[in-house]
Amino acid sequence: MFGFLRRDRKAGQPTSGPGEETARETYEGFLLLARPVRDGGQWRVAGTIRRADDEEGAGFDFVRADTMADRDEATRMCFLKARQLVDEQGDRLLAHD
Repeated sequence: MFGFLRRDRKAGQPTSGPGEETARETYEGFLLLARPVRDGGQWRVAGTIRRADDEEGAGFDFVRADTMADRDEATRMCFLKARQLVDEQGDRLLAHD
């Protein structure tokens, strides 16, 4: 359903996934992991969303087309996008079909 979040829109190819964790926060019962990806001279917005009470459980990875000039700004945007996904989809993000 959210395949568009996992694709590199410029190249049209799947990305390799989120990078290393730079920060984490809890929001509305979810654990948000900021994991920006280095992309040339920019940082691509990416992260993982998990249930806060299940840090090792399955998560929802997202990689956005958005890029930022520095890692701190990309980390901030990771949290903004993750909160938006939680607000819009909630538990459906982690539902298995």
